[in-house]
Amino acid sequence: MDPETGLLHPVFCVGLTILFSCIRADMAPHFSAEPRSTIQKLGGRVQLRCAAEPAWTFITWHFNGQKLTDSGQNGIEIRSGSLLISSLQMSHVGRYQCVASSSFGVIVSSPSFITIASLSDFQAPRQRVVTMDEGSMGIIECNLPNSKPSALVRYRVRGKWLEQSTDNYLILPSGNLQVLNVTLQDKGTYKCAAYNPVTHEMKMEPTSHKLLVRRSGSNPAHIIYPTVPQNVTVIQHSPLILECVASGVPTPHIRWLKNGVNVSGSKRLRLFHGNLVIDQAGAKDAGSYLCIAENGEGEPVSANYTVIVHEPATIVKGLQELTLPVGSTAILTCDFHGNPLPNITWYHNAAIIQAGLRHFIFGNRVKIVELNIEDAGMYQCMVENGFGSMQSSVRLVVQTDRDTKPVIIAPPPNIRVTEGDFVILTCNATGQPTPIIRWFDRHGLISSHPSHILRSKSRNSQLFGAGSTNSNTPRLTVSRAGSSSLYIRTASLESSGQYICEASNKMGSVQAEAFLSVVSVETKAGVDDLESTIAARGSDIVQSDEGDESLDYGYNHDIVPRQQQPTKEIIAPKATQRTNVASPPDAPIILSAPYTTNPDSYDLIWRAGKDGGSPINAYFVKYRKLDNSGNMLGSWHTIRVPGSENELQLGELESSSLYEVLMVARSATGEGQPAMLTFRTGKGRSSTSKENSRTPSQPVGVPKQTAIEDKSNTNFGVVIHDPARHSGVPEAPDRPTISTASETSVYVTWIPRANGGSPITSFKVEYKRMGRNSDWLVAADSISPSKLSVEVRSLEPGATYKFRVIAINAYGESPRSAASRPYQVAGFSNRFSARPIAGPHIAYTEAITDTQIMLKWTYIPSSNNNTPIQGFYIYYRPTDSDNDSDYKRDVVEGNKQWHLINHLQHETS
Repeated sequence: MDPETGLLHPVFCVGLTILFSCIRADMAPHFSAEPRSTIQKLGGRVQLRCAAEPAWTFITWHFNGQKLTDSGQNGIEIRSGSLLISSLQMSHVGRYQCVASSSFGVIVSSPSFITIASLSDFQAPRQRVVTMDEGSMGIIECNLPNSKPSALVRYRVRGKWLEQSTDNYLILPSGNLQVLNVTLQDKGTYKCAAYNPVTHEMKMEPTSHKLLVRRSGSNPAHIIYPTVPQNVTVIQHSPLILECVASGVPTPHIRWLKNGVNVSGSKRLRLFHGNLVIDQAGAKDAGSYLCIAENGEGEPVSANYTVIVHEPATIVKGLQELTLPVGSTAILTCDFHGNPLPNITWYHNAAIIQAGLRHFIFGNRVKIVELNIEDAGMYQCMVENGFGSMQSSVRLVVQTDRDTKPVIIAPPPNIRVTEGDFVILTCNATGQPTPIIRWFDRHGLISSHPSHILRSKSRNSQLFGAGSTNSNTPRLTVSRAGSSSLYIRTASLESSGQYICEASNKMGSVQAEAFLSVVSVETKAGVDDLESTIAARGSDIVQSDEGDESLDYGYNHDIVPRQQQPTKEIIAPKATQRTNVASPPDAPIILSAPYTTNPDSYDLIWRAGKDGGSPINAYFVKYRKLDNSGNMLGSWHTIRVPGSENELQLGELESSSLYEVLMVARSATGEGQPAMLTFRTGKGRSSTSKENSRTPSQPVGVPKQTAIEDKSNTNFGVVIHDPARHSGVPEAPDRPTISTASETSVYVTWIPRANGGSPITSFKVEYKRMGRNSDWLVAADSISPSKLSVEVRSLEPGATYKFRVIAINAYGESPRSAASRPYQVAGFSNRFSARPIAGPHIAYTEAITDTQIMLKWTYIPSSNNNTPIQGFYIYYRPTDSDNDSDYKRDVVEGNKQWHLINHLQHETS
């Protein structure tokens, strides 16, 4: 007897005793934990957790509506049902759902979203000089910048940082600072700052507020804040503070009314220094609020608020299980509420239900007439409204007196793994009677048992204990009929190939195919991802008889020749082949900050740009020291880094010094465009510190793998700055990138570099038409330093131009940037015939009703050098129209990446 058999058999028996004591309590799959939305910084670690019951439920994941077919795809790993991203990148931003499947059906979780943490810049403050009356209250207003998550407020008060409220200063979530009892000691400068708790980044207002204190006699009450009516929105169960600051001598008395009724007797509403506080806002807190201030020296004054409470989508009464005969009518009802009114989506076995001849959708109800066996399975209602989502699932059992042929409801996916990985292939099927599942590989039948473990030759055999051997003898586990998992404990190159799941009963059999690709560790970086989707199936059916559960303790292993394998109905994934012509890779995207607190080292971190269709095999990093004016002090040092790496530590640097970095990716097609960065080391002593007048020692780069220093002389196509240039002007901006704006205009986008010791006050863009002996002309000047992109208009359609950028500070103009690559103006007559080069990408669409479509898209700010956007335009028209005037436009403001298009025509596409 195999030693492992003797150990595992009693364990299985004990496990089965426990399993079948509760197996009938709740057979249908349901989630015990659903993933939650996460905000994380670039390069940070993200884990989405998902768990489902019963124990044999199999979990997969969808990203932006597409199934993740293997662990390791796009840097995403799936472990024990959870999804792990070890280094978050922009390509990971989007919508995630976990999918739970068993022999009874398939359900999908409520969506979770992964968002990149960010903090925008402050705008110029409205009020720079604030005058307050001594002995009264005052306020310094602060318009916080956009932040994900919400920024924490900090204040610099007369040179000292204030992070929390004190007896005299009240920091409010809005960003405002209230001075509770103004004295002459409060006079001075104040500056507001925003702190992002995820990125640990802090930004301050560009200018300070100057506070003046005056003494005055009797003064009627007057409202300082708010001076105009306010509309306030709050999410249910969140705290709410309505601010009211009044000044006057004597100190005004403040009272509040809600919908005309005094709130002084309310237990939920309380006053705090004149502000109205609600600890947990509810739906009944919506309404009109009035702050009234009076001090006996004139008429009472007031300020008005209108409060709107947003309620997350909530299901009040979920779906109820149904058991109905064939030919009858099923009605599923899902009661929900929320503000704004949620959208509802209906699912059958994780597939969206579309209205049809037998399926009728009436808001919170779905009606299915003339039930047949294919209508059985798991049904869900999913409600969403932008502030929350919730789902309810239920099993529909369709009774029939006749037996039915098996139907595979969850076929095994195509997957790609690395040699030594643990592999699970899962296959679920239904039918009457419940089908038995068998597995085939290229050699024939693997086992007559529904599930077993394949043993493969691998150096990782210790995964299952010291008693493991490299024998190919199968190890069996227990599986329920209708649901089977095939395990490969440590995948080897010999494990690659086609696998077939066959479900059979006395009425027939059906098969589903999957391809397993095992890549050696050494060549993993050079293998393209396998892109596959499951082919459309006639139906996704679940029907099972709970009395047909069977256990098979047989250990027989039947091998049959390939030609004897069944050739029944096949459900097979379709592979997508790439036929793009390879081109040089794009410039790497540098993620590390332009400064470090380390005095003698710098961690350079990046992610790859587009590889152009050929794997990146190396990066070349060049760096040298500059003086504080940007003049070159040292020679270039070049280091070669393997293409699989994404960080490099530069060591033996000098403290408080400025360094310049140029970086390029190389593939089989050649070198791509360079990425450029200047950074400054921190203060402090380092072991290699020397006087600036001396030649610095050779810095050392330390990547994760061995780096090879490259002495080759290459400038990566970059203009090297003249060391004799003016010491105070900015460095030349990076070479600009150009993208289409319209048939007669383009967007010019750039990245600035060191400012030369004085803030950049503006930018200027010049252009030159190619093919003529024309001079460089000014396209735009006096461009705000906060803008890194500008639209150049009135260009000739079809003509080719070059562009360059100049940075300006108090010392003068920088050298001209390297000219852009020649760019031909589109010249298209139909503005809808071409997409902007770096615009949004439509992820997928969902038909919500016969007049509504949910549109979802992705947009990567780094593709446009993180140029801020104000929103998106959506243009749409029926596909049978060729008239541009039929286009309609919806406007989506901000960074929201989904939109519901309403009022569409019936039965149109």
